[in-house]
Order: sequence, then structure tokens, then C-alpha cells
Amino acid sequence: MSKFKNIGSWNSVTQAAKPSEPETHHETSPLDHQKLVEGDLNRIRRGRKQYRSHTEEEHIQQLMASIREHGFTGSLPVIAIKDKEYDYEYLGGHTTGEALKRLGYTKVLLSVEDVDNPLAIAEFSYQLNGANRPLNALDDTLAILDILSEALSSQMGTVEPDEIPTLIRQIARDTAKVDTTKVNCIQETWERNQFAITIKSFAASRLPLLQLSDDLKQAIQHGISPVSALEINKVEDPKIRAALIEKAMQMSVAEVKQAVREATKAEMQPRPAHQQEWEPLKVFRSIGNKAKKIDFDAIPTSKKKELTKAIQRVQELIEAIEKKS
Repeated sequence: MSKFKNIGSWNSVTQAAKPSEPETHHETSPLDHQKLVEGDLNRIRRGRKQYRSHTEEEHIQQLMASIREHGFTGSLPVIAIKDKEYDYEYLGGHTTGEALKRLGYTKVLLSVEDVDNPLAIAEFSYQLNGANRPLNALDDTLAILDILSEALSSQMGTVEPDEIPTLIRQIARDTAKVDTTKVNCIQETWERNQFAITIKSFAASRLPLLQLSDDLKQAIQHGISPVSALEINKVEDPKIRAALIEKAMQMSVAEVKQAVREATKAEMQPRPAHQQEWEPLKVFRSIGNKAKKIDFDAIPTSKKKELTKAIQRVQELIEAIEKKS
């Protein structure tokens, strides 16, 4: 969860964020500059900086059970937008909003935040989405990279997304030749947000997740440990990989590592040489292909008799072999 320091350049973001209430059914905002209004749930769209890619159905059901028992006494944090179909956009509380809809709520109290700076939206959305439940490792990685991208863009214009991982690796390695302006921006943003991982650890354990295949990325977003995903990535056989992904949720990291060791060891075993086809059988098949092209009506009578005897002899041999087997 982020805890912002004072940022004088933002009119509406000058106070440290306060943690939300621990009860998941009591959504509150950590911002001071806000107004409370009653709003239509169907007029709130998904946040443009919603970093949580996947919400477990079990969590929605837990929220619904809590709201049934205690009611909804909080407010959903949103920002006002100009859109024909929507009046607001979520800053946080997407899952709570979904639970309320399923319970039949149409109107709820909204905390309308005075935030329109893209970087501020990114940082507050990151905080609010992770306030009650941490993001999974991949979503968290993508969120941090997006926040850094917004921070760099706000200072120096458009920045190529591929450049940011390179800068992070340079900071982690303490490389001498770097763009100090960009590096300082990344370090200041990291410190301001108090990300729960160091830049060095992020470079070592998080950036490799970006190179994983889509099936492993989805597995992380559904709960598989990123360490397990990186281990399974060592397996080349797609069927074995798929089987390990399926089982990994119920396996410890140590068990996954052992399974990967066994799978990679099997992959390294020399494959048995392909047994060559029996030469007479190859000839027989070749003869069959040639026979398809022959005009048997044009064959002389003497040759027809010889061919008939030969075919009968082959047939007798095959039938005799079948009887013995």
C-alpha cells in the first residue's frame, strides 16, 4: 500500500494517504479533497488504471455475505468524467461495486475525488486497489512500470515502455553511464510510493516475469507463485508445462522445483534411434504405388497370368503369417 509524501506541484494531493478501514465492505477513500454524493452504480465505468487483472469469484461472494450481514456503510472512491454513458470512473472499489450490483443496489454513496493528473490517478488507484488485498506479482509489476512511465512522461514527455526496464536494471547494477534525469525520476517515484520491493529485487525477480509465455502469466494472475512460474518456464514440452501449471496451485515451490527437475532430466535423455523400415516392405509399397498407374486391360494375356499367380502367392503368404500371429 502506497504512502505518499507531500508533493507541492499537485493542488489536490498534498497529504499522506490514510489506510482504509479493514472491513472489506466499508470502502473509504484515503484522500482529503473529496465530496460525497449519491450515484448510480451503472453510471460508473472501470478505472483506466485498474491494475487488478483478475478477481476471484470467492472474494466477490465473501463481500456479498459481509454486505448482507452488515450493510454497506462506506463510499466508493471515484473521479468525475465526461462520457455519454458514464458519470464516474472507479479509483478503487471495483470488486465492492460488483458485489453491490449483484445484491441489487442501484444507488450508493460515492466519494468523488478531485484528481485529474494521470500520474496521481495511477498512484492513487494503485494504493486503493492494494489497500485491502495485495495485487498478484505480475499485476503489481505492470502497475509499478505504468506508474514509472507516467512519472517519466510528466517530466520529459513520451518515454518508450521498453526503456524503463533497462533503466531499472542500470539502477540495480549501479551502472555509471546512465541518464541521471530519468534515473532520479524513477528513484523519487519509488521512494514517494514506498513500493514494497527494492529496485534491485524488482530487477532480479519481477522483470523476468515479463518474458514468460502468456499461459504462465495468466497462471500467476490466478494465484501461482511467480517463483513456480519461472521454474515451470524451464520445461520445453508444452504438454508437461500445461500439466505442471494445472497442478502448481496445489504444490509448494519445492515440489514444483522437483517436478521441473524430473521433467527437464527426461527431456535431456537421448531419444531412441528411429527403427528403419524393412527394405522388402518399402519395395512392396513402391510396387503398390506403381500398380495404381498400370492399365491392366492393356496387359498381354501371358503377363496377366504371371501377375495373377504372383498376387495369389503374396496373398497366401500374408494369410499364413496372420494365422501364426
